[in-house]
Amino acid sequence: MNKSLLLTRPNHDPLTNYLYYWCEKVIQQARKSRVKVIDLDKKRANRKEFESVIRKTNPSLVSLNGHGDDQTVTGFNNEVLIKARVNEQLLAEKIVYALACRSAKVLGPRSIKKGTKAYIGYDDDFVLMYNENKITRPLEDKTAKLFLEPSNMVLISLLKGNDAKTSHLRSKNNFKKKYQSLMTTESPQVDKEALPWLWWDMNHQVCLGDQNAQI
Repeated sequence: MNKSLLLTRPNHDPLTNYLYYWCEKVIQQARKSRVKVIDLDKKRANRKEFESVIRKTNPSLVSLNGHGDDQTVTGFNNEVLIKARVNEQLLAEKIVYALACRSAKVLGPRSIKKGTKAYIGYDDDFVLMYNENKITRPLEDKTAKLFLEPSNMVLISLLKGNDAKTSHLRSKNNFKKKYQSLMTTESPQVDKEALPWLWWDMNHQVCLGDQNAQI
């Protein structure tokens, strides 16, 4: 097992493009922590390349960024990368963070049964609000930051050497802090509208498997 991070980060629509750019902060932390980065970006986030690379490199940490449902996480142009009862065994012996809708409902538990150390993800939709005026500059979008800074905390904490439970809780606490800050300060109306969805994402983030797992 290599101390390495494998990321899938397609960018074929506005939502995946936001995840694509915000993953750069995770990549920066990986390099600081001297963790090798294997980046399946843009069109490289396809099933053939994903399956080949994960077998060859055997990363300790996998970051899946894309759309999803109960059974799957997808890559570029919504091509299925990983699916329950099909190829979840590829995640065995790894820590996984899936920033995708609902994959922790079925795919997560199935992955744990197939040997995944820990699976952090969402058992319902992950909601991301963003400012359409910033759509070409995702890292400048303060509305998106409310959601993506806490979600990034999972990987950043893992890369700093913390275990799965600690990293999961740090992310949830960051969601809570964002929520409380919006409640107690005068913020733009669009940010106030984020309040129920910050709470939603916090409550639907789950950590399955070995809570003490580290990369």
